[in-house]
Amino acid sequence: MSAENCVGALLERYLDSVLRTEGWHWCCGDFVKAVDFINQDEDGKWIALQVKNRDNSENSSSSAIRNGTPIQKWFRSFSKKPKTNWDNLPPAMRNKGLSEEGFLTFIENYISSASGSL
Repeated sequence: MSAENCVGALLERYLDSVLRTEGWHWCCGDFVKAVDFINQDEDGKWIALQVKNRDNSENSSSSAIRNGTPIQKWFRSFSKKPKTNWDNLPPAMRNKGLSEEGFLTFIENYISSASGSL
């Protein structure tokens, strides 16, 4: 579970590195309860999003908290098939250059820069 949490944290950092200039705001920690990213659409409506690394990396409390709310969920990869879910990004995140290849490159660069400062 610890490794899964680390990959999830890197995923959020990657999304933030790309989406920050696109009007998305990373709600790291518990800044906004149960929400990882928010964005205001063209009509002024807020989009709230939970991000998960895998389709099975969600506990019942984080699933239940979305009930009755407009919070959307997106996950990066599938647990039972060797496939990613980048093609199913929420519409407001599409065509921003997000991809599995970009995520893997981000991880390599992030780890390289972090190890260089040790």
